[in-house]
Amino acid sequence: MIAGSDEAGKGDYFGYIAVACVCCEENFLRKIGARDSKTLSEKKIFDLERKIKENCSYAVVSVSPQKYNELHKDSGGKYNLNEILGWMHAKAIKEILDKGGAERILVDKFGKEENVFRNLDKKLHEKIIFLTEGEKDPAVAAASILARAEFLRKHAALSKKVGMTLPLGSTHVKDAGKQLIKKHGREILREVAKLHFKITTEL
Repeated sequence: MIAGSDEAGKGDYFGYIAVACVCCEENFLRKIGARDSKTLSEKKIFDLERKIKENCSYAVVSVSPQKYNELHKDSGGKYNLNEILGWMHAKAIKEILDKGGAERILVDKFGKEENVFRNLDKKLHEKIIFLTEGEKDPAVAAASILARAEFLRKHAALSKKVGMTLPLGSTHVKDAGKQLIKKHGREILREVAKLHFKITTEL
């Protein structure tokens, strides 16, 4: 069987980053209508997540904003975004391969392939194929759904924690950032936002 790996949250100022890897029968994924999560409503994403988790082998890896800021080189760590994503994809891929059944892993291409390969045994490299617009494949689409569902769930929990709705995306979030700082102080950004985004300086 073919497995797919994809991520969610990397373009959002607030919230986690999530990566998922899914191994499943292609016919099943087509039957339930698995497609790129960016084309689906939140309700549909959570509905498909349940069906995928009930019928497929999967792995989900998430990194909190606080951990992300510790890792990222622009906020105190040693790694860039793609290096962090590479480690997350590799972790999810290894978990799927350890469960058995996946002959190939399709990864939605996000940067240098080495970012994933350096975190995996060399014998596993031949199993991985990187695809541009990988979500066109049902397995990668299924992974995008699980990753987005995880991101949205964690995002809702963060909003509840700070007592206000944290907006999605990165272009219309400044007002929320100002409100957040007024409510909790500047340090709260480290816990809920990706600090290397330009908006941090603007705030």
